[in-house]
Amino acid sequence: MTEAPEQDLQARLEALLDLLAGKGEGRPLLRRLLAQDETPGRIAECIAATPAFAFRYKEARTRDIGVGGVRQADPAFVGLPPLPARMPFAEQFAQHFRPRLGRRAEGFAAIFAALAQARADLLILETGCMRIPDNWEGDGQSTFMFDALARDRGGTVISIDITAESIDTARRACSSATQLILGDSVAALHALARLAARPASLLYLDSYDLDLADPMPSAIHHALELAAARPLIGPGTVVCVDDYGIAAGGKGLILDRFFAAIRAEVLHSGYQKVWRVA
Repeated sequence: MTEAPEQDLQARLEALLDLLAGKGEGRPLLRRLLAQDETPGRIAECIAATPAFAFRYKEARTRDIGVGGVRQADPAFVGLPPLPARMPFAEQFAQHFRPRLGRRAEGFAAIFAALAQARADLLILETGCMRIPDNWEGDGQSTFMFDALARDRGGTVISIDITAESIDTARRACSSATQLILGDSVAALHALARLAARPASLLYLDSYDLDLADPMPSAIHHALELAAARPLIGPGTVVCVDDYGIAAGGKGLILDRFFAAIRAEVLHSGYQKVWRVA
């Protein structure tokens, strides 16, 4: 095979970049890449932020959509070995989840110990689903663990996130026991509170990212989530807020005062804070 002339190769690369980043963007992007003043990763970030790339991505991901049937969880997607189908959740947590969780290990241990005493048909509500697969220590992979618990004990996980990419990650990782809602968590919790027939077993709050220099916006948002979900909280409901043990209470700054006022039982206080409502 005869190697394509350099000029022809450059034209083909420009055409490809035009398709990815938008008409007319190919030549300047190729010049920036060849100049070596910027890393290929930076050029890729610029391409990924363009409307043209968003269109191509959505077109490829939504083509030939059909009925997929029942979804199965994918442990490999979150960096785990194959898990035996009949392996009890307590063993999964002890052997595979807890050693990877870092600073969240004790908080999740307290959550799952409390849920072991709850009714079998669990209802788990989560705001802010898992966003990066295999990021156990960074994010906790909470949605995958809740899905595993719901499959073992029976029940449903409903996870809400405003970011489509995070929803996609959770969908690929979890089974049909987990239902995902793309949208604002406060509005979604308000709607669910009007529809649910019983209180939640667990309300796990971890949405609005925390700014260490200004924690109040995140704290207020999580207080609004709690207000929206108040009809879903009954005797025995476990509530957890992530990113608590930093920035003077972090995401749970306001929640902490509320649960102290109603004398909720504190099950754990560390990087996460966990309460059980009497």
